[in-house]
Amino acid sequence: MPNLTKEQIEVVNHNDGNILVSASAGSGKTHTMIERLKRLIIQKSVSVNQILAVTFTESAASDMKEKL
Repeated sequence: MPNLTKEQIEVVNHNDGNILVSASAGSGKTHTMIERLKRLIIQKSVSVNQILAVTFTESAASDMKEKL
């Protein structure tokens, strides 16, 4: 997980169920969410059908979809 802050690493590694990530524009929310989703899918064997990821913009959603 290169270039993540301590707080972002906590989000990526959160194991206690759902998590809400709220931060200002340009703070790395999308990157952090992608890292979390990759970890859940690859390391925890979570099915993509079990994940609900919500963003505020279509641009962020499209970016997430492409990166994932």
